[in-house]
Amino acid sequence: GARTLAPAMANEANEKLLLKNQAYLARLLYQILSCNAIYCVYRVWYHWDSFSRWHITGELLMLCLYFAMYRFLASAASPRHAPLAQGGALISAGSDLDSKGVIEYTWDLLYTTMFVQLATGLLSDWFALVAVVPPCIGFYYAWTQYVYPWISKPDELDAAQEASKKQKVKYGRAR
Repeated sequence: GARTLAPAMANEANEKLLLKNQAYLARLLYQILSCNAIYCVYRVWYHWDSFSRWHITGELLMLCLYFAMYRFLASAASPRHAPLAQGGALISAGSDLDSKGVIEYTWDLLYTTMFVQLATGLLSDWFALVAVVPPCIGFYYAWTQYVYPWISKPDELDAAQEASKKQKVKYGRAR
């Protein structure tokens, strides 16, 4: 009895996670398309006289960022199924899009990108400077947690080299 219930319960949890991830990705796609539609209608159509190559470059960069982050989240949430010969059952629902770590940072970058796009389109081009904040934070964390500890660590000598140095010093003093 208990052995047959455990896989069914695990598969039920995978199905719930799969549905939740699909709902998140659908909502995210709707948000991305809405932000781009608002930007294009207001900034491009209504303020065409002030729309320049810089704005086109910024919009293309935002589209590339949206695409990369959406693809990352979609691949993280992609389910794995058993081969059809074995029934095609759901093995894994993919990563939980509510999890901490890189997925959480990707959500933060997505919402920052949406803010920058809408704020530069509706309010002022100066809001594009907000896009500099996440790379600065990433550089700070990379520096403090990886780069600086790596370059500031003294070279470690093995015990044999250290012993031979001590012997050389002893012989040097005896002379």
